[in-house]
Amino acid sequence: MTEVQKKELPKLIKLIQKYFWKLVIANAVVAVVAAVILLLLPEWYRSTAVVISEEQDNQLNVTSVALSNIGLSGGLFGQNTETLRYIRYLSSRTIADKVIDEFDLMTLWKKEKRTKTYERLREDVSFVDNEDGSISISVVFKKDAQMAADIANYFVQELQNMIKKFENNYENYVEEVYHEQYDKLYQIEESFGEFQGETGIYNLEIQTQYVYEALTELEIQRMQIEIQRDVFLNASSDNDPRINELDAQIQIISEKINDYKSKNEFSNIPVDKLSVQGIEYLRLYRDLMVQEKIVQFLAVEYEQAKLSNQKDEIKLNILDRAEPSDVKYKPKRVSSMILILMLSGLLSLVAINIKETYFD
Repeated sequence: MTEVQKKELPKLIKLIQKYFWKLVIANAVVAVVAAVILLLLPEWYRSTAVVISEEQDNQLNVTSVALSNIGLSGGLFGQNTETLRYIRYLSSRTIADKVIDEFDLMTLWKKEKRTKTYERLREDVSFVDNEDGSISISVVFKKDAQMAADIANYFVQELQNMIKKFENNYENYVEEVYHEQYDKLYQIEESFGEFQGETGIYNLEIQTQYVYEALTELEIQRMQIEIQRDVFLNASSDNDPRINELDAQIQIISEKINDYKSKNEFSNIPVDKLSVQGIEYLRLYRDLMVQEKIVQFLAVEYEQAKLSNQKDEIKLNILDRAEPSDVKYKPKRVSSMILILMLSGLLSLVAINIKETYFD
């Protein structure tokens, strides 16, 4: 303790002795007023539901396995993004609208504009990533513990519905793309067969196989990324940063493909020295290889999407349903009263010290 503190301590004790009853009365009045206010404050209740996704059933992970089975790289599809996607679903305006309409929150909260209702809902609802694959959905509601639990459980229900909706959309999308690409393969096969019959060119690919194998792999990679980007566009908002990253990857691969197509240095036979028929043969052969790989990939993906959708269970487990709380969330009356009395006592001491120092 410093010398200044040693001198100030006796002075503080004397001030307390001098104004003891005034301090007691002033703080008693503050305590009574604070108690009345705290008792008049409405009670709030919080309920929490906890859900967890089944990572082993993740559509993107299944895709990765399917790609590896046909000799393609599936790294881009192996990322675990369920928790992020599910929180985006829960935070969407689509689910918010359903919650507002289901519980008539605009009337209940006396909001004339829906925008204000969104803001209130964001204040009273939270979605927490527990970093173990689970998500906590917490709802705080004034005076009604049952309503807090009902809203939390309704969020879980709508999350399940949205997951199922996007699974169905994914299957329909893959089916449509598969049939389109299969028809295209049929047309290319016919064109290639007619060309071989007319020209008699059959073995030119042996001399140029390396460059076109590399080109095929690049085309497949671009197709994979484009499919993943389209899936994210259907399942996420337009400003999802992952979409920009995938667009950048598509741009890089497209530039590499253009280099393979336009530069001679990659081929055993310079393209600019090939006959017109040789160039046409290479183009048809390249298109055929690419299209066969695409159809093979989409066939596996389509069958897996159908099998996944045939399962009865949704790939989301409910660890804890929200239950009405029998303990209020706020206000914390005892702790609030203690804090108020501490601040009141401190301010009282400051006030009498200022009075003695400057006004006496």
